[in-house]
Amino acid sequence: MLSRKVLSTEPESDVRAMPARQLHLAACCLAALVAAQESKYLEALSFAAPFNEINTFSGLRHVPGWEVGGSAEVHRSFVRLTAERQGQKGWMVSHTPLKASQWSAMLEIRASGMSPHLYGDGLAIWVVENPDHIEGDVFGREDHWKGLGIFFDTFQNLDHSHHHKHPYIYAMMNDGSKRYIPDAEKPDTSKQALPGAVENSGCSYDFRYAETREDVSVLNHTRVHVIYQNKALKLRLQQTSVGLNKEWYSCFDMKDVDIPPTAFLGVSSATGDLVDNHDVIQFNVRSLEGVANAEADYDAWAAAEQQAIQSKLEEHDLRPAEALQRDYQRVLRAQASAIKLLSQDVEALKQQLEFQLASMNAGLSSTKQRLDSKGEEIKSITQLASKLQENMGGGTDLKAQAALVNDLKKQVAENMNGGGWRLPFFLLFCMLVALAGVGYNRYRKITKSHFL
Repeated sequence: MLSRKVLSTEPESDVRAMPARQLHLAACCLAALVAAQESKYLEALSFAAPFNEINTFSGLRHVPGWEVGGSAEVHRSFVRLTAERQGQKGWMVSHTPLKASQWSAMLEIRASGMSPHLYGDGLAIWVVENPDHIEGDVFGREDHWKGLGIFFDTFQNLDHSHHHKHPYIYAMMNDGSKRYIPDAEKPDTSKQALPGAVENSGCSYDFRYAETREDVSVLNHTRVHVIYQNKALKLRLQQTSVGLNKEWYSCFDMKDVDIPPTAFLGVSSATGDLVDNHDVIQFNVRSLEGVANAEADYDAWAAAEQQAIQSKLEEHDLRPAEALQRDYQRVLRAQASAIKLLSQDVEALKQQLEFQLASMNAGLSSTKQRLDSKGEEIKSITQLASKLQENMGGGTDLKAQAALVNDLKKQVAENMNGGGWRLPFFLLFCMLVALAGVGYNRYRKITKSHFL
């Protein structure tokens, strides 16, 4: 845990009181740090925004110690697993296995979208034996997993009746032989991994944010705190924003959970016909070996985190110590306060712009795909029209030839129906009869001459 330098920003009427107050603040920070040191921070399995490291080969941002794939994209302030586009699957999986027998994990997420009622499908946390992520139908990962899956299901399937309200959060253990069927018509726990099959393994909690609401901003997140201790799996949730942390909501306390001794962590998300933005802001993993109270341990870590944020803001305090004794103390204090507020506003604006740009990029990509598809359709239609026109031209020639034949038929019929052909035929017949008579007379004369 990093040490933090704390500077007092409160007005002091007595300079000699400053060391005492500073010692008090230092003691509070030290107490938080000591409490946090009871749990071992697993740095290889943890990450948090901002993500400033660049992959040497791809030139893109990446998360050290984690593999990011599918539709997932790493931005400065968050990792977007899926955007508001249909048929997306995004995921990230740790390179280092989780070997601690007892551990605590805090995942900070943001599920949001423009639609107030229709959205899906959700996201999942994985603690499984397989180090490789194979895409599938279970929130972006393969079925028949071996280990633990914690699912954040936002899709309300209307084809089957439910005994719970969505969004629904639930945990499932699988030995690799069961198929995930969230809405089985004929449930069979021996062959199917079913939500709610184990007692106290799920809850309904509205962790999603509707972006159309005026009271929702990019800084609205949901913290998911998972505790695995003494073979019991606990999960609680908290909705957060700048300067506002709501009460923790206890979701479930699942008993007799046998997680593989060597497992790999993962986070995945998927969209189907319905869509949503699924973002990951940070993942904090700590070993609970020797820790009696996991929730108190987390509270100490959270207090240290807030102190670190406050210390970063106090770096902008420009008041020198001697300024406290001068007349312009109030002016400097006002300037320091204004700088702190400005820094907070700038950070919020950066996150808001990054969030909007990510959504715009997703929209532009989707629009480009639709335009390309329409272009191919137009090209096919143009080719078909050209062929049809050629066929129509050939048909015109055939029609002309058919018309010519019909004209010839008409002319023959007219000639046959007219009387002009009879006279020539009669004259020809008479000539043939006359020739026949002349020939007969000639034949008789020759015959008589031979007899004489």
